[in-house]
Amino acid sequence: MRQLLQQVLRHWHHWRLIQQYKAAWKGKRVVVKKMHFILMIMMVVVLMSIAWWFHRSSIEAGERIATANCGSCHDLSAKKINEKGPYLWGIVNRRAAMIDGFSYSEAFRQFADARQFSWTEANLDVFITDPDQLIPGTRMAQQESDSNHAKAFEGMQNLDNRRELIVFLRTLN
Repeated sequence: MRQLLQQVLRHWHHWRLIQQYKAAWKGKRVVVKKMHFILMIMMVVVLMSIAWWFHRSSIEAGERIATANCGSCHDLSAKKINEKGPYLWGIVNRRAAMIDGFSYSEAFRQFADARQFSWTEANLDVFITDPDQLIPGTRMAQQESDSNHAKAFEGMQNLDNRRELIVFLRTLN
């Protein structure tokens, strides 16, 4: 009987040690899970900060491109003043040829009316690359080789420049 009692006590002690170990490990597991969660949150914050920084620099680069290439003919401010070209405030996703007080070319007006054409980012990209390709006969495409207008389009063949310009135009609203 004594041996049986010793065996039971040994097993009970062994079982108790296992339970204590499990409890200690469970506590560590909770701590490890919390650490993983905190690290994941920190990674998300860092990645969002990097993305914001790249986006911000893209907006600033787009603003420089817009000012240098578009600003001589188009108003970029919230004042919405038509100049040689229509103002660009709120252009992204706006229907084309809808600015009151601006005299669009006949080719442009016919094109916009026939298609219910809007300035999506894809349409802006094609138009900025080569206006005459999208809308043949538009005044924006009529450029002399030595004019400021022709010089403005030299940099627009670069995809990165067009992307940055469109990112900036998206902020004008």
